[in-house]
Amino acid sequence: MKPLVKEIRLGKNQPYDVIVCGAGHAGCEAALAAARMGADVLMLSGNIDTIAQMSCNPAIGGQAKGHMVREIDALGGEMGINTDVTAIQFRLLNASKGPAVHGPRAQCDKKAYQFRMKHVLELQPHLTLFQAMVTGLIFDGGSVVGVKTSLDLEFYGKAVVVTTGTFLRGLMHIGKNKNEGGRLGDFSSKSLSSSFLEAGIELQRLKTGTPPRILGSTIDFSKCKEQRGDSVPTLFGFYDTRFEEQAGMFHMERGAEKPSEMNNGQTVDFSSLFHVEHQPGQQLLGWVPGADQVSCWITDTSPETAKIVRENLHLSAMYAGEIEGVGPRYCPSIEDKFVRFADKSSHRLFLEPEGRNTDEWYINGLSTSLPFEVQIQVLHSIPGLEQAAMLRPAYAVEYDFAPPTQLNPNLESKKVERLFFAGQINGTSGYEEAASQGLIAGVNAVLKVRGESLFTLGRHEGYIGVLVDDLVTKGTTEPYRMFTSRAEYRLLFNHGSAELRMLEHSAKHGLVPPERLARMREKARLVLKWTEAFEQERVKGVTHAEKVRRAFTELPEKASPNGCAEEGEGGELENGSPSPARSPLLEGLPAEFLALSTPVRDEVIYRVRYRGYLERELRQVEKMSHLENVFVPADLDYGAVQGLRAESRQKLMKIRPTTLAQAQRISGVGPADISLLLVALRARDREMNVK
Repeated sequence: MKPLVKEIRLGKNQPYDVIVCGAGHAGCEAALAAARMGADVLMLSGNIDTIAQMSCNPAIGGQAKGHMVREIDALGGEMGINTDVTAIQFRLLNASKGPAVHGPRAQCDKKAYQFRMKHVLELQPHLTLFQAMVTGLIFDGGSVVGVKTSLDLEFYGKAVVVTTGTFLRGLMHIGKNKNEGGRLGDFSSKSLSSSFLEAGIELQRLKTGTPPRILGSTIDFSKCKEQRGDSVPTLFGFYDTRFEEQAGMFHMERGAEKPSEMNNGQTVDFSSLFHVEHQPGQQLLGWVPGADQVSCWITDTSPETAKIVRENLHLSAMYAGEIEGVGPRYCPSIEDKFVRFADKSSHRLFLEPEGRNTDEWYINGLSTSLPFEVQIQVLHSIPGLEQAAMLRPAYAVEYDFAPPTQLNPNLESKKVERLFFAGQINGTSGYEEAASQGLIAGVNAVLKVRGESLFTLGRHEGYIGVLVDDLVTKGTTEPYRMFTSRAEYRLLFNHGSAELRMLEHSAKHGLVPPERLARMREKARLVLKWTEAFEQERVKGVTHAEKVRRAFTELPEKASPNGCAEEGEGGELENGSPSPARSPLLEGLPAEFLALSTPVRDEVIYRVRYRGYLERELRQVEKMSHLENVFVPADLDYGAVQGLRAESRQKLMKIRPTTLAQAQRISGVGPADISLLLVALRARDREMNVK
């Protein structure tokens, strides 16, 4: 068996196709996507022992975020699988609401997630991993051609993807105590910012934070409320297209063996998730998704907590004026909570384990930058934590970010050609947002090197499209977090449809193996076939579609969104879907349909149930399509467009939209401005045709 080709090359004459700077969640997806497309990739990390580190909560998914992880999986990314096989608890958020806003979420084993991702990177063909901190960029003309490192080694590449997270001039705060670093115990990248400024790239400061970690054995769980995982997990990976539906067993490093009872009610062979067949003796870490789930616990702050926080606000790094950066609105510190929501006497906290083989616990909701001695007082004022032993203090970290309006919709810099940015350097918050950008940047870096048209996702295609468009069009002044409410077409984005929505992009750019692509196409064919059949076939004068829609209006209040009783109410839930044998919704439907896999049945039922709403959103997409197809030249002189308001002209010159639709989404640009732009573009076309 031939060994993998992994080599360190120095010098201008031996450039890599793509260099990825940083090995967080954005860097991992960027490097894997590029390498899986066949590009020669070098991935540089200041510390390869912290690859894919979950610096904050070791959880993946949630509302809108879970949808993005499924989109990453549909585009050939790794985050979904890595989560499924290292998760210790699964929960489907918003399960009592409509399927469009269901949010798959998983609590992961922090170290298992990290170790498995590192192993995947090490074994990926065309990908070379090396430990060296990037200290600067090398430019030639208007392009980036390489990077400088702390080892005085220079690496050259045809494209560079920067995914530096919170490490750009990272500064941590615990009260008045300050330490340089992107996270506790790690380094700060101080010189790389100078390279960006040298290239004319603007930098600003943001702030984020993390709560204290405590020993689980010192928690009094009798004073807390238990929060168990779902008995049947909602997974992030699309296994109905990734593997043959056949009898099989999991083979796990932990030694246990158990049939894989998954979404389609059949056993599936997941062994290739754990065994790397092309390298003898290599075995990836992981276990049966959903096996041996652990509980999380809920508690609340007390009146004493509020008193301690309010009396010590002046000592908080944030409120003492020690921090320059703007913090996240949607993940406020405990200080912010008691100030902004002064009428609330308490705030909810979630106690979440960080892994199977550690007693370290994360206190979700207790982020703070108060001094250590005050943190101890706060901790011991919380029911169940009176005797809690702290392992790591909470802290705030501020860092440089590059306002993302300096990027094109493909995440390439407008200032420096072949330079791509992804992750928190673009002002986002969250592992899922970072990984999504990393994948897009990695794909586009390869396409740029190959001289092919770059890849963009439309706002109507998925949450990743909304994320990138929001960043490059509207920018952000605070850490950006994805919500379902940010998407105007969110009914089109139910998480089960991600593969179908991303199908043509995956096919065009070779993001998934041919075998999986064929199964994805077959899945799409079956969904279309049965969606049409339900609207046409009649039984006793009623179409199957009418029967389905009528059944939903007659369901009891406690029925699940897909038509069967909630777990414990007389029906068995399979990934949010009813068992055909027990669900009253599926009674009387064609036997051929009932024999299909659950993911296909779910998607057909979803499309049939929400047909009117989906068609309305599709009409809105069509209405906007004419503006999406009107391209705005990068060199358009906005100063010469008569009638534009000064504010509009200023913002258009800053953003440089690529289409009229993007121009319309810029804050401050109104319908009249779009009409003037359209007239100017038509006049420009006539003038060029005459020439």
